[in-house]
Amino acid sequence: MQHYLESELKALQHQLLKMGGIAENMLRDAVQSVLNRDEDLAQRVITIDDTVDKLENEIEARCIQLIARHQPVAFELRYLTMALKVNRNIERLADKCVSIARRGMELLEHPPMQTFVDLPSVTRLIQQMVKDALDALVHRNAELARELRERDKKVNTAYEQMVHELCSILADQPQLIQSGISVLLLFRHLERVGDLAANIGEEVYYLVKGEVIRHQTSDITIE
Repeated sequence: MQHYLESELKALQHQLLKMGGIAENMLRDAVQSVLNRDEDLAQRVITIDDTVDKLENEIEARCIQLIARHQPVAFELRYLTMALKVNRNIERLADKCVSIARRGMELLEHPPMQTFVDLPSVTRLIQQMVKDALDALVHRNAELARELRERDKKVNTAYEQMVHELCSILADQPQLIQSGISVLLLFRHLERVGDLAANIGEEVYYLVKGEVIRHQTSDITIE
């Protein structure tokens, strides 16, 4: 029975990582659709979200079935609890990719705005966070998982800078209000992707260490 459960957990992880890979590709394409003003690519991101939604439902049902059937304890229970939460975070991440693509499509209706934040640099940081969150899950790397919280602070700082500078621009150029709102929402969605990557890291840390770091400040040392 234990061997069967281990086999099921491996299959579950494969399914979870498949979903994560799709979401990671969606993020890449959503960002490129904005940077290149590519409406077709944006539309592909929106279309593929149905696949992620289907996988989310399948993974959730599988986790609940395994818990009910095997009544796992210790590491196996932690893994299934983690999988349920990571599953939800990946689905929300995919939803944010759709939102990014839609904001990019809105911006096609307006001339390109002044570049006031290094969008490629910020998006590279966020994309690397998502990649590392999934790598931490694969390798059960608690330190990599925990590092994501610190990197998320850099994303938050960039977002706050963008809001401040955008408000200054719109105060001087009120005719840009409509496109400015789309840019603001675009960056908000990107910032939330960083949050979700950090959330995944927190769940991986819980899996490996058995400790919750979600509400702990960075100056707390965990042995």
